[in-house]
Amino acid sequence: MDYNILSRSQIIQIFVRILLILVNGIIVFYTYRNSLFANTLGFFLILCFQLFLFIDYLKKLFADIEKSIDCLLHNDYSNTISKEKRKNSLHNKTALLLEKHRKLSLQNSSETLIFTNILESLSIGVLILRKNDNNTTEVFQLNKAFTDFLQIPKFYNWQLLQSKIGNLNQLITDWRFLKHTISLTINDKEENFFLKTSVTQTNEYQYLIVTLETIQQLIDKKEKEAWYKLMNVMSHEIINTITPISSLAENLDDLIQEDVDEDALEELSFGLKIIKKRSKHLTSFVDTYRKLAELPLPNKEEFDLVLLVENTLKLFNREFQSKNIETNLFTNVNKEVLADKQQLEQVLINLISNSIYALEGIENPILTIEINQNKEHRTYITVNDNGIGISDEIKDNVFIPYFTTRKDGSGIGLTLSKSIIEAHKGTIKFTSSPNNTSFNISLPI
Repeated sequence: MDYNILSRSQIIQIFVRILLILVNGIIVFYTYRNSLFANTLGFFLILCFQLFLFIDYLKKLFADIEKSIDCLLHNDYSNTISKEKRKNSLHNKTALLLEKHRKLSLQNSSETLIFTNILESLSIGVLILRKNDNNTTEVFQLNKAFTDFLQIPKFYNWQLLQSKIGNLNQLITDWRFLKHTISLTINDKEENFFLKTSVTQTNEYQYLIVTLETIQQLIDKKEKEAWYKLMNVMSHEIINTITPISSLAENLDDLIQEDVDEDALEELSFGLKIIKKRSKHLTSFVDTYRKLAELPLPNKEEFDLVLLVENTLKLFNREFQSKNIETNLFTNVNKEVLADKQQLEQVLINLISNSIYALEGIENPILTIEINQNKEHRTYITVNDNGIGISDEIKDNVFIPYFTTRKDGSGIGLTLSKSIIEAHKGTIKFTSSPNNTSFNISLPI
């Protein structure tokens, strides 16, 4: 590394100037001691002039460096240092530093442009605010989707934007994590959005990231995810069925081409049985899909829900006894429900079957069903068990068609149950932890 910040000629010039100042200073002292005041005054003026020239020389020597430093402080990279001056080590390093920051500035500008383009391409609305240590808030980023949702101009002045976003301003004032559905009045029309906020802290600023999605966007996203998972499961199931059939068909064709002896006939018979079995499996798979896709509308009638649950539990009495499962039924019902009796029975059968499977190998297995009604004219059914529970890895898949963890399961029980409940304008949800799983159904009375 070169530590010589001055060239040889500059060092010689500085040395000569200092030497002349010292000589002149000695002369001034000598003439003053000898009472030669006229000479003293003359040489003193020459000394002052020499000092002025020396200081001016130093200023010019470091003027480009000072100018470059000022440029760096104000993010101005227009200053350049000539090739002649860059022969000096200090000037050269200053020029390199200036060039480095110029490239970083261009890179930051490019990255900001890319980031802005990414934000603009999103279908969700994004607003990013930032706040400094003095609690001064400014708009850092704002995309077109956000302004289109709220039908407002694209203001980058926070005071102006604040007055245009209405109720949203009250929700984001606290700069905290939020995640819920909100209603905003836009041009005298109420619109529903899903709002999500998060806060990020850096050394200098605190950032608030606000995202808005329409409810329809969320629905479309969930539908796409569900279809993707469904197609994966269906393709996996069909390929698993067709692959062995195709392989067997080739082997059987080879056997037919040869002389058919007793061993070949036995192998042929075995292969045909496998093809028949796999074909039945594929037919069953298609039938369950048809059952799911062609679910009829509920044929509603008024009936005693408690009686239906009691009769459904009786269907499983033998299994309860053989597996020592304790069953409990708690009710708080004051009127009949209006629903499709057969479809609701199918839902109960599916949930009870799943509970029985979850209770296998559990010590003191318990199945509890609760039925309640409230003043809001809704009926609540809870099916609870202390079985193995549903692991976090599969919680998102339980209502996906054909997804199952049971060897003999079709994978449409819970999907069918969800479709039935939703056809009744109700909801079905679940909570699960080890030794405690509850499926909760909410239905209008």
